[in-house]
Amino acid sequence: MIDLPSASAIVVAVSVVLGLLFTVMELRHMAQTRRTDVIMRIYERFGTKEMVEAMNRVGRLRFEKVETVPQELLTAFAEVAVVFEGLGVLLEQNLIDVKLVDSLFGPTLDTLWEPMKPLIDGMRASLQQPYFFSHFESLHERLAKYRGVSGKRVV
Repeated sequence: MIDLPSASAIVVAVSVVLGLLFTVMELRHMAQTRRTDVIMRIYERFGTKEMVEAMNRVGRLRFEKVETVPQELLTAFAEVAVVFEGLGVLLEQNLIDVKLVDSLFGPTLDTLWEPMKPLIDGMRASLQQPYFFSHFESLHERLAKYRGVSGKRVV
């Protein structure tokens, strides 16, 4: 038969273990909520009138040389590229989820990457900065890898 002090010790031990499990689960939930909050704040910025206009201008870019791009288009280009660069950094640091990034930003990124790539390459060459907007490029590659070779999203 179990005496009262032994039963109390067992109850305390089980309570401590359950408390630790609850704390770990709660911390994981808070971390996920925080990551979601970060990406949703970026997404809010992504949907502003100014950003949509910038993305529309950038999506129509068909310039090969940085020098031939009008200044107002370079400003729109930089505005869009900086958002994707930031997303790339967050994704590389595993601070945001690739599935969420793909769902919210993937189609737009796919549309804008091709017209922006020649300008990024040109800037890299003219500035002698081979890693200029490299996180943006990494984001594009990571989403392509996430989707798989077929282009369909991996679930």
